[in-house]
Amino acid sequence: MSTPSLTPVYLKLVLTTAFWGGTFIAGRYVAQQMPHFLAASGRFLIALVPLFLFTLTVGGGLSRLNKRQLLGTVLLGATGVFTYNSFFLGGLAYIPASRAALIVALSPIMTMVVMRFIAHERWTWLRVVGVLMSLSGVSMVITRGDYASAFSGAVGRGELYIFIAVAAWVAYTVIGRYTLAGMSAASATTWSTLWGTLMLLVPAASDLMSPALAWPDAWSWVAMAYLGVFGTAVAFFWYNQAVAVIGPARATLFTNLVPVFAVVLSVLLLGERLVIASLIGGAMVIAGVIMANRPGAVRRPEVD
Repeated sequence: MSTPSLTPVYLKLVLTTAFWGGTFIAGRYVAQQMPHFLAASGRFLIALVPLFLFTLTVGGGLSRLNKRQLLGTVLLGATGVFTYNSFFLGGLAYIPASRAALIVALSPIMTMVVMRFIAHERWTWLRVVGVLMSLSGVSMVITRGDYASAFSGAVGRGELYIFIAVAAWVAYTVIGRYTLAGMSAASATTWSTLWGTLMLLVPAASDLMSPALAWPDAWSWVAMAYLGVFGTAVAFFWYNQAVAVIGPARATLFTNLVPVFAVVLSVLLLGERLVIASLIGGAMVIAGVIMANRPGAVRRPEVD
């Protein structure tokens, strides 16, 4: 019996990274126009409509959750929806979209490190060098090549927020690997998005009561619609589908394309200027991930 082709999965992952690259531009605009909890809530309230429609029509229906699946989807919502987006949009309020995207490029390496301990992987020198290269690259991005700035206050709240968002995304990816068993990607995505949205609505209610709140302009609504439909409903479903088929380590490898799309779009649409050190650091991150994922970079798991 022939093995099903993985080409459609890979093509969807490339499109997913393109959509996520666009979220940095849309998120940067929205984050400067309105409170980030309110913006994140708007994103996912919009996303829930196509998610529910798709799941109920062609996604196999919304599955009933057992205790393990309920806990898993709540954790997915808490990490990939609530925590990630709270700090993602919060960070974009302080730093350029291109800079945030290059920091987010660290997520595949962090996923590998976590899986190293969970799966008891034995790394070869290829993976060790790749991990160290990526960590060095992200440190260059964060400090803009001026390492003394890390101790003088030049690395601020925006960088910290984006780094926390990266940690939340790694948790989302790893949890998804063990939560999706027995569930369709559509159902898991819809449930986790619902739980995360409910969590976001709590602090968003406080934002709504602020006397300084201004009504969003038309472009803010367009940006939130993009974030909800393409950056969330479509992208989350395709990403979860890929994690279930090819695993978290291989799926997150494709997220190296996210900063590429984000940087190009940031320059073209937002007119952002890039620091050479950030570009070099971003290239080091991507090169390190590619090296760490080469054949032979991992030996057989240890046996307890």
